[in-house]
Order: sequence, then C-alpha cells, then structure tokens
Amino acid sequence: MADMTLQRLAIVGVGLMGGSLGMALRKQGGWQVRGLARREHTLRVARTRGAIDVGSTDPAQVLPGADIVVFCSPVDKIVSLARAYRRFFSPNALLMDVGSVKGPLVRPLGKLFDGRDRPVFVGAHPMAGSEKTGVENARANLYQGAVCALTPTSRTPPRRVVQAADFWESVGARSLVIDPDAHDHAVALVSHLPHLIADALMLSAGEWTKAHGGTLLKKLAAGSFRDATRVAGADPHLWRGIFHMNDRAVRRALRLFSKNLTQLSRRQWSLGDLRRAQTLNALFKEKA
Repeated sequence: MADMTLQRLAIVGVGLMGGSLGMALRKQGGWQVRGLARREHTLRVARTRGAIDVGSTDPAQVLPGADIVVFCSPVDKIVSLARAYRRFFSPNALLMDVGSVKGPLVRPLGKLFDGRDRPVFVGAHPMAGSEKTGVENARANLYQGAVCALTPTSRTPPRRVVQAADFWESVGARSLVIDPDAHDHAVALVSHLPHLIADALMLSAGEWTKAHGGTLLKKLAAGSFRDATRVAGADPHLWRGIFHMNDRAVRRALRLFSKNLTQLSRRQWSLGDLRRAQTLNALFKEKA
C-alpha cells in the first residue's frame, strides 16, 4: 500500500457511514477530520463519539483546504451538493462518495471534476452499513473486511484511482475497480432487491395482521422472518432515493426474481429447483 500523505479529510454528512469513517481514521492517527452537517446536534454527537475533530453547518468552514472530501449524504443529494460546493474545493482535492448507485453520480461528476486544474471525482461504494442510521450507531470497524467498489471513468487519472484504493484500504476495506453500470446492475440484485423483498414481506404481514390480528404472527415469527425483514427497518427516505436512482436495474432484478418465484410455484416446489438453490447458496458463501 502506498504511503498516505494526505491529512485533511472533510466528511459531508456525518451519519452512520461518515461517522464510522471519521472514527476509523482518527483511530489510526495522522488525520484531521472535519465534519459538515445540517444540524449542530449531529456535530455535537459526532465530536462526543470521536468521529470528527471539528465540524460546522457552514461548508466554507469545512471544505476549503481539505485534501479528500467524502460525500456521505443520501445518494440522491450528492450531485446537487457537489455542484453547490464546488467553489470551496481545493484544486488538488480528491472527491469521493459512499453511495450505493454509481452511474447517475459518476457521469455528471466525472465530467465536472476531471482533474484539469480542478478536483477529481472517483465514485466509491463500500459494501458496509446497517439498517440503523445516524452517527450514534457509527463504529470504527464498520469498513473492516468490506469490499469497496471504485467506479472510475475514462476521464479519471489512474493515479487518483490508486489514491482512492489506498484510502479505503487504510480503513480495512478491499478495493474493487468496476464499471459504474456493471456495479449498478449487480447491487440491484444483491442489495437493492433484498430491501424491496423485506419491505414487501412486512407489508404482507401488515395486511395479514389487519385481517387476523398480529399476536399469532409475532409469536410464530422466528429467525427466518427476522433475518429476511431486518433491512425493512432502514430509513425510507434514503432507500426511496436509491430505488429511484437505480430504477431500471432494480426493475430488471425484480423481473428476474418474480420469474423464479413464479417458476417455483408452477413446478409445485420442485425438488430439483430447491436443491439447485441450496447448491447456489453454498457457492455464494464461498469467498470470491
């Protein structure tokens, strides 16, 4: 890993992801971590938890002079925020994000920030998180062992991709360079679709409860239901933005899922289909 020389980090949005990043970097030392948030209360909690050194609700107090800026805001707000804050960025700054949709971010921001006497944007998506939100739930080891997808374009200087990879590896992540659209189609299936399934399961349970009462369901619901619906507890505003931004890929994943669900039913719960699913489950548990 290359020796990290950048010391000043600005985090836009000090919640679970941003707070965890700040905690990890401050724990390793050698960083000044600045936080930008909408509310003073968030900044107070972030300071108390050790997620930032200094913070402000004013971008002019946080962004100038930062070597690296990481947008940890909701994914559907990142493009507008980056454009609004562009006058505050240092010309040599590396800009990144943690959003789970890449194409709609990388295309406009890759053109706007391409390193020609201005900052460089490298799309990043660490595959880490929780249904819990807020800096109150941040933890320094959140990124440990997680894959971080990096989605450069043909405009991105290669040395900046290396710099981005070194940054995420310094907090314990494993970097993976991937095409933005390939990323969006893959996460639609393994991340976004499971959230929709969890939501649909909870809505189904809600309808059953309305007709029959919820006491029996609560008594009988065990690990499989809890595991399948855990992520339905995530922030609805955050996930609505994700679904909208990755709409085409999510709908494609939903059609594939619906086809297989219907097929299981039509084939009368075929033992061959169930065995194939079991085999695939074992294969997916193996390390890539």
